[in-house]
Amino acid sequence: MAKDSYKEKLKILFVDDEEGVLRSLGRLFFDEDFVILTAPSGTSGLEILKSNNVAVIVSDQKMPGMSGAEFLEKAKRIAPDSIRIVLTGYADINAAMDAINKGGAYRYITKPWDDNDLIITVLNAIEMYKLGKENKRLTELTRKQNEELRKWSAELEGYVQQQTIDLTNQNKELQKLNTRLRKNIKEFILTFYNLIELRNKSLYIHSNNVATLVSDIVQKMGLPDSDAEAIITAAQLHDIGKIGISDTVILKNTKEFSSDEMADYIRHPVIGQSVIDTVEDLRHAGTLIRHHHEWYNGNGFPDKLKYEKIPLGSRIISIADKFEKLTFGSSAQEETENALIKIKLLLGSQFDPDMFKPFSEAARNRTTAALPEAEEKVEVEMKPGDLAPGFVLSKDVRSGTGLLLLRKGAVLNEKSIETMRRSYHIDPAKSGVFIWSKRRREKA
Repeated sequence: MAKDSYKEKLKILFVDDEEGVLRSLGRLFFDEDFVILTAPSGTSGLEILKSNNVAVIVSDQKMPGMSGAEFLEKAKRIAPDSIRIVLTGYADINAAMDAINKGGAYRYITKPWDDNDLIITVLNAIEMYKLGKENKRLTELTRKQNEELRKWSAELEGYVQQQTIDLTNQNKELQKLNTRLRKNIKEFILTFYNLIELRNKSLYIHSNNVATLVSDIVQKMGLPDSDAEAIITAAQLHDIGKIGISDTVILKNTKEFSSDEMADYIRHPVIGQSVIDTVEDLRHAGTLIRHHHEWYNGNGFPDKLKYEKIPLGSRIISIADKFEKLTFGSSAQEETENALIKIKLLLGSQFDPDMFKPFSEAARNRTTAALPEAEEKVEVEMKPGDLAPGFVLSKDVRSGTGLLLLRKGAVLNEKSIETMRRSYHIDPAKSGVFIWSKRRREKA
């Protein structure tokens, strides 16, 4: 049977050893304009891939005979262009990482899954597949045109000039495509960021506050945009490695750790680097995550780096991380000043002294996701055009057709606001966006 062409309906392959799960997955996409293929094992899934062009592969991790990670690794060799997703339980987090590292999985989704989240993930994977195909087509088209230019350049100068114009237009189209691919990288970052929220709500709020503070610091330092972007990304994801350590360790104060718990805890920067290292554009951010617990005097972890050998971005994240832990849940000026005093005593030992001036200026002007205790939360409905960074969602945000856009509790930034405004324009919802506002409690 000949392989189908890209112009035909796109195909999605679901692989799971449970027939009921395959039926459930098929029903989810019954109304979508795709061809749904199912396989009860990794072996039969590989046979299907040999005779079909599959856009997206969704495989269970825990299957008899051949695990999801093993299947995706083999599937990558047969269908390298397919976007691969692994379904796994929370207990199989390491296996999911193996699927990402070896099988090139785009994402992993935990069981039991949320139907809307799964649909959104698969639709995003379909878009990535289309972009990849289009990128290959344009690249091949540009290559052929270059060959024609070299062949005909000596024959007809006017023809060459016209071809040059065509080539320029193709390059512009490629640039537009690359811009879209970079947008997908940002969506990938958001996916990692949402994993932190799923793992622990406090970690999510902490990461958001640290990223906001770090953004102000790098702006005050006047760092180039490319460096600032990598540092802010690393700040958002600096605790991503904690999804790989136990709840007991996450919830305890480090001063209460046993020796075994401390050994587990100091692994999280390395785990964090490993999680995002498969994405080439995030490798610099991964290095910054690895070293954000290094001490300026060399007494930190994991590599005992000291002074300027610690990357600048890691030094910035380190001091912002400490400050946010000291003031978590409060933006009171008194607590801010007390935290600055404690951090000042650690300059030269834990922190780079040169970081204090831009850091302290940013810290005094900071905003946090937590609401002050002196204020109570009031739910307010707002139009998408009136939203601003820092607002906290009080309800899930869904499009007019019911697709989940953002979960309640998310802290809005410029990107998420723009995404909602675009969605409300394309697929208007019946209501506005509900956020928590602040109202001062009256004194007794």
